[in-house]
Amino acid sequence: MIVNLLDKLLFGGLLLIALQVPVLSDHYVQYLSGYYEATKLQVEGFRSTAARHGYPDEFAMISDLLQNPSPIIKDDARQKQQTLQEYDEQAQSLATLINGNYFERAWFISSPKQWKTLERVLVNFKPGIPLSFNDLGYSVLIALLLSELLTLPFRMLSTRKARA
Repeated sequence: MIVNLLDKLLFGGLLLIALQVPVLSDHYVQYLSGYYEATKLQVEGFRSTAARHGYPDEFAMISDLLQNPSPIIKDDARQKQQTLQEYDEQAQSLATLINGNYFERAWFISSPKQWKTLERVLVNFKPGIPLSFNDLGYSVLIALLLSELLTLPFRMLSTRKARA
């Protein structure tokens, strides 16, 4: 009887936690979208400047700027390179969070590389229930599996005692 109660409580808790992964993912998308749009405007500015000055693309312009003897121009070029790299990373992150399945999103959000961003997202996070049937299904399935795995040793002990 205690094992059954433990199982139900554990399942309920795990379900509540599993349901938060898609909701947190949506919050994460909203958070990153703002940065992505701001960075996108910068990158478009780089492209426009490169085209105005006869460069085939922003990478050729940055490469040329890195050859300049002036340290301030080199620093500016390195900052532009970093912005382009961040833009690519943000685009990949958003693609994973928007198009990825439950496990890909959970893995992405929980990776150590994302911890600082996750801390910022959690500041405004409000728990909820996902609206997607896939997310609901995965959440229930994960909660069931984890609940069974975690209570399995207790079930084995209680059946062993009952047999004895």
